[in-house]
Amino acid sequence: MGLSMRAGRPAGPHPEDPNPQWSYSGFGIFRRALAEHIGIDLTQMQNFGGTTNWGTVTSPLRHLLEQADDSGELTARQARELAPALREAVTALAELDTDGFLWSDTSSNGRASEALVALLDRCAAEDLPVYFR
Repeated sequence: MGLSMRAGRPAGPHPEDPNPQWSYSGFGIFRRALAEHIGIDLTQMQNFGGTTNWGTVTSPLRHLLEQADDSGELTARQARELAPALREAVTALAELDTDGFLWSDTSSNGRASEALVALLDRCAAEDLPVYFR
């Protein structure tokens, strides 16, 4: 069991839509790395054991970081804001991953993160929400 994301199409998912998927533990690693990339300690944030309000975070990555990992959605506007920031962060993380274990395009995090960027791009272009399930 794990987390998957899909475009919020009225008729249901389209077979050509990117399909990012993580285990819950893998998504946790992904979010911690993204948070660290923008200088946030997730343990200090609301819903992660801390008290710091997400409203203090200015990075568009906030939309993904504060999202519950088993339900909910991102709006098309959030997808438009998030896609370029996530693309930059994933590229930076891959460059730091010298052994290619976590972020290469052959790793599960690398494949899932690239699929998420592609899904965000598609949802932004087609004005669709992104659903977490």
